[in-house]
Amino acid sequence: MKKLHIINLEKMGGVERLFLQYINGNKDNNDNVICISNSIGEEIKKQLPKTKITFANRIFNALSLRCPQIFRKYLLQWKIERTGADVIIVWDLVPGLMSKPKRGKLIYYDHGCSWRYAKNKKTLNFFSMLDGIIAVSHASKRVMELRFNLKCNVDVVLNRIQTPSGIDTSPRLLSQCVKLGTASRLVSLKGISVMLLTLQELINRGHNVMLEIAGKGPDQVTFEELASKLNLEKKVIFSGFQDNTKDFFNRIDIYLSTPVTEPFGLSSMEALYFSVPVIFPLIDGQPEAIRDEYCGIGVKPSVSIEEHKKLSGVSIDFPHKVYDPVNDFLIEPQVLSHIACADAVEQLLSQESYAKFSGNAQRYVFEKFDYNDFKSEFNTKLSHYVNNKLSDRSINQ
Repeated sequence: MKKLHIINLEKMGGVERLFLQYINGNKDNNDNVICISNSIGEEIKKQLPKTKITFANRIFNALSLRCPQIFRKYLLQWKIERTGADVIIVWDLVPGLMSKPKRGKLIYYDHGCSWRYAKNKKTLNFFSMLDGIIAVSHASKRVMELRFNLKCNVDVVLNRIQTPSGIDTSPRLLSQCVKLGTASRLVSLKGISVMLLTLQELINRGHNVMLEIAGKGPDQVTFEELASKLNLEKKVIFSGFQDNTKDFFNRIDIYLSTPVTEPFGLSSMEALYFSVPVIFPLIDGQPEAIRDEYCGIGVKPSVSIEEHKKLSGVSIDFPHKVYDPVNDFLIEPQVLSHIACADAVEQLLSQESYAKFSGNAQRYVFEKFDYNDFKSEFNTKLSHYVNNKLSDRSINQ
């Protein structure tokens, strides 16, 4: 089965990480890649296999000179057709296509961008071309079904990661100074400001805690200024992007995931592999990644974006609805209460409670999220579409 992948490789994120795991695990040399961005991020370059990358908008692949905007959809269409792929997987983006490719089934993989897509002609036209959709979570499937008039089926293949290396398998004990941690892109919608307010609240309650924030992003200065305003400079570490995450997860006690929206949550899943319990919001696909009151504690968002700005001074720009998994409909986004997050952390601050949640965490991911299951399910879905196409051809002949 000859596969063509269309993806943006400019910045490392959840979908890029999953794509790299997938393509690095393929040994059949039947993968072609068209990169929508005009450059490849340094973190991604380090993990790319020897697969040739074709740049969608370059006239000459070796030169960074881009084709004029008006001709790009024609160039992309030509580059797609010339691969002769049996299946074309578009990874979490809406490309500008002239028409449905003549050869190959067109499949869209949604990793969460469907929350943000404008419901315009370009988006609806692309969705009308699709032979199928593979969604990262049930939440992703429902968001697409609730927002768009889809003409094809949406299959769910739950997100998974390869078992991380360097896991300390000895039973965990809470540190004397409890280490909270998060690993994410430093942007406002990830809720870093909620974590800082939570840290201050816990300190005010008399707890010996600190927070490590791993990652980088455009809002780092904003968060550093908030930490200073809250007198937390000695209690917060901004440790930057982590090439090797094992040291980070082995040294933290509790993982904080406080985003306004989260289609699934790969970093939360990685924390569970290291037996680290997770505090998370009960929205979107987070409850599919973490089992509430078993290996993590879910908190229902209850603070408006306007109220949070008054509390923190941080503006959260997310003008889209999020998915309520309890009631199965889309709702206006809200932010987690730092008071409720502090309450959740306190539930884990006895050694007995922490040992139970920590032990459950690793057990949960090993039982439910084997990466080989993702690869098998994903390839089975692709094969199903290709085989249907072959059957259609034989009927037409």
